Amino acid sequence: MLKFIEANKKRIVIVTYILLFCMFCFFSLMDLYKRTSDYAYFANKINSFIKHAHDSESEYLCSRLVNYVSDIAKQKHFAELLKAGDAEALEKVANHAFYDFGKRYVPVISVLIYDGDGKLRYHMTPPSITHDPEELRPNVSKEVFATKNYTYGYETNIVPLYFCTVLPVRDARSDVVGTIEIGVDLSFFHYNLKWFLHDVKTAIFSNGKLLEFDTGDKTDSEEYVYDYYKRLKANDAAFFNQFKDRIDFRWAKNDIKIGDKYYLVSTSQVLRDNGGREVGKYLVAYDMTELRSRHWGYFYAWLLFFAITACVMLCINMVGFRKYERIITEQGNMLAQRSKQCALGEMLGHIGHQWRQPLYNLSLIVQNIGLQNQFGKLDDALLSKQITQANQNIEYMSNIIDDWRSLLMSGSSRTVIELLSSVERAIAMVSPVMEQSRVTIENRITTPVHTMGFVNDLVQLTINVLLNARDQLSQVQGDRFILLSCSEESGGVVTVTFQDNGGGIPDHLLKRIFEPYVTTKDKADGTGLGLYLCHQIVENLDQGKVWAENRSFELHGETQYGACICLQFARTTDGGK
Repeated sequence: MLKFIEANKKRIVIVTYILLFCMFCFFSLMDLYKRTSDYAYFANKINSFIKHAHDSESEYLCSRLVNYVSDIAKQKHFAELLKAGDAEALEKVANHAFYDFGKRYVPVISVLIYDGDGKLRYHMTPPSITHDPEELRPNVSKEVFATKNYTYGYETNIVPLYFCTVLPVRDARSDVVGTIEIGVDLSFFHYNLKWFLHDVKTAIFSNGKLLEFDTGDKTDSEEYVYDYYKRLKANDAAFFNQFKDRIDFRWAKNDIKIGDKYYLVSTSQVLRDNGGREVGKYLVAYDMTELRSRHWGYFYAWLLFFAITACVMLCINMVGFRKYERIITEQGNMLAQRSKQCALGEMLGHIGHQWRQPLYNLSLIVQNIGLQNQFGKLDDALLSKQITQANQNIEYMSNIIDDWRSLLMSGSSRTVIELLSSVERAIAMVSPVMEQSRVTIENRITTPVHTMGFVNDLVQLTINVLLNARDQLSQVQGDRFILLSCSEESGGVVTVTFQDNGGGIPDHLLKRIFEPYVTTKDKADGTGLGLYLCHQIVENLDQGKVWAENRSFELHGETQYGACICLQFARTTDGGK
């Protein structure tokens, strides 16, 4: 696990930041989605509120007008005057009755009274509205005569569009003998909606265009209050003219940006006439800049949170990996010390084994000199011969010391090393041990191959592999073989194989065989560092790579099966330098 982390620490950091970024994106999108949903919910609520406010104001205005006008019609006997056809008397009583509409803050622009035949008997309009009384016709008289109840809607009889309330005039027998149409300027709803929503803009869209209002009309403000309402409505119309072409009436709400402000434009309120037919739409623009700013403020807060978290994670990674590298270094030093101790112990064991025969020969020489001297047969020739034999054994022992000492001294810089001589030297050093274990080494490496590495790297690697194979072969009955071979692939890549017939490595250890302290032997018999050291040595070679597998091979006409340690490195062409 530690080795995996050490080898992939950069990937771990990258994956950590990718996961952190994905989490940031996920939660940011979720937060923005939630706030966008809140924005849509708020917009729908505004549309619902606008519709409710408009409908309630319409119904309330109609109720006020119907109650007020019905009482006047009853008190002034409008029904009797309509039956008698006395237009002058009707005008005399109606003028006084309808004169104070303006004082009631209801911008009435017209009062029309028709008899039962649909003939206009009375009309009252402001002087600023030009009209021909002969062209005025009742809009909904049939419906009122049939239902005997009032109705309201948006009509185009007097001006391009106005709010029209029609109520019946009943006689003493409750028969409808005429109708009264009361026209109210649309600015009344603009004004009233501003009581409910702060900084709201309103306009009327009808017949494919925004209704324009001339602010130059002069009226007597003591009689009519709609002059003030018209100024409010004209200002709002100028506001909507800035972006009227950008409004999509297929949607109930539009988001419009003007300068640095954002407006929610509602188009959901449909204006209908007294017959229920659509004649226009009521546009309402609500300033949503503050709400959108709050939404983006939360997004920037997420961005700041991500930046702070990333910095914290970076600090944690830097501190954590530095601490981890220190731990790995300490463990590496301990492992190196352990490996040195193990190597020293194995070296002493091999030296002792290789010294045993020369020491035995020296002991025989000393005894022979003593016996010859005791029998008086020790002359100069015999003494010289015995001394020569003793020196040969001592020189052999000294050479063994030099070989093993040079093996442990790998040098401090990389240089050119040769495969064939290194393998032959390693075989010579372990041959006594192999002979004792009845292991036959078949070396089929015959071509000098050079690569870059430290001195004695290939010697030490070969010795470790051979001794590791010897330990496994010691459990095999019958012939014991180790086959060494070499092949070169395209691109100058050399592959060296060490094969034995020891039966192979267990499958559960095959991929972990080069990890430290992993061994196929009993814990008392092995340290699990031999092949780990091979892996460390291979990293010093050019494009060095080592792996293990189980496979069969042909040797002396027979098929053998066992473990195969494969060594791969890049060949260098400057072997003679």
